[in-house]
Amino acid sequence: MPSPFPGMDPYLEKNPIFHELHTQMLSEAQAQLQPQLRPKYVARLERHFSEGSVWDTPAEMISLAGKEPDLTVAAAVSTSEQKSTAVLPAPTASATQELEADELELRKQRRIVIYVRTQPRQAVASIELLSPSNKAAGTVGQARYLEKRSSALHGGLHWIEIDLLRGGQRPPMALTLPQPSDYLAYVAQATLTGWKHFGYAWNLRDPLPTVPIPLLGSDRALLDLSGCFRAAYDRVAADDEADYASLPPPPLLSPDDLAWAEGLLRQHGLRS
Repeated sequence: MPSPFPGMDPYLEKNPIFHELHTQMLSEAQAQLQPQLRPKYVARLERHFSEGSVWDTPAEMISLAGKEPDLTVAAAVSTSEQKSTAVLPAPTASATQELEADELELRKQRRIVIYVRTQPRQAVASIELLSPSNKAAGTVGQARYLEKRSSALHGGLHWIEIDLLRGGQRPPMALTLPQPSDYLAYVAQATLTGWKHFGYAWNLRDPLPTVPIPLLGSDRALLDLSGCFRAAYDRVAADDEADYASLPPPPLLSPDDLAWAEGLLRQHGLRS
């Protein structure tokens, strides 16, 4: 069944269901954007991307092709002529390092990267859907996310950040919203001399908006967040995970929003 809420469903703002929703929304966003982008651009769903300015850096400097390791180890094929086998020395020192849980989650987090379809590939924009770890104040995961964000912004990439979580600490922006909001899409558009910053804010009772995605020059695509959410909700069978008989996960809704939400759930037969 579809979500009973007209926009974001507050009952899904928790892991592990949000993690599933996160993945499927990005997958749907990629499918939605691809026909708009081709043949000039292509959208890739991935964990890592090449960073660098799309305005003043030679293409070869921001190519994935330039990220190969300095040393490649390949297995040797033995032949009948070989008389001896090389013996590898034991390491002088070794160590194993485990990532903290929030940093490990950041490593697993996917994003959409839009490239100009040239060889080598040239990154233009990155679309990020915030996860709970990105908004967990004072954690390693949040610090790493902010480092990645700063690097991309100062490298000249367009940065599109979508926040579908009421809780946590929202990353800082170079603009001030006229009033607090439950949800936000933040677009930092790289220009020749800096950035243009845009904020698209909405609240629990509002539908999810369509967000413009800047590309090169006057090119742009449109990302329908509402369509992405509806498809992802159905794909992960989110109604099976959402406990509509109870209160939504923190933070608590305002009394007015709670009364509105409970009335909506009764209307859909999910509350007695």
